[in-house]
Amino acid sequence: MIHTDMPVTDPTPNLAPTARRILDAAIRVLDQHGFAGLTFERIAREAGENGALIRYHFGSKAGLVSALIDTVIYAEATELMAILSPLQPGDERRDALLRHQQQVADGRVAFTRFYELVPNMLRDPELRPKLHDFLRWYRALDGWAIAGERPDREQKSGAAPLGLLSVAMLDGLALQALADPDLDVEPAFRLWKQLVVEHLEGPAAS
Repeated sequence: MIHTDMPVTDPTPNLAPTARRILDAAIRVLDQHGFAGLTFERIAREAGENGALIRYHFGSKAGLVSALIDTVIYAEATELMAILSPLQPGDERRDALLRHQQQVADGRVAFTRFYELVPNMLRDPELRPKLHDFLRWYRALDGWAIAGERPDREQKSGAAPLGLLSVAMLDGLALQALADPDLDVEPAFRLWKQLVVEHLEGPAAS
């Protein structure tokens, strides 16, 4: 069975209103100043709260960053599932995934948030499992969306490598688009779609 369970749970329902304001402020600070600018002082000022309350609700900067990562990952996972789950397996779901990926790569600003967090998740042994679980989920979801749900089609088309390539393609193009504001990613996505379709139709026709 294709694994499509959420990689994290939403941390916000269990937070007090003050903690939610702090977390929302931390996301805005991350967007404006990057991970290096994610200080208690700046977050407290953005939230309009006493800095001591950040430590009270999250324990430490590591605790706040962990909640921040969960929030960012959950938002992305929820958006993807909301887009893909109602659609029929096959062309409809695959095309929706590719459209979403192109929009993410074109969005640039939204993807910056993820790239600010990734290096720090890789360096921190306590945060690295969150990145591992998210990427594992993302690869599985992409393979599920591209290859369809029928066991015979998945076996022939190779859902796992398709998911792996799909995530690598999105991450690579999004990074290039962040570095080059004039980059047009649409031709690359058009080619990727053509390759996916040819790969899926090849085994079925033989």
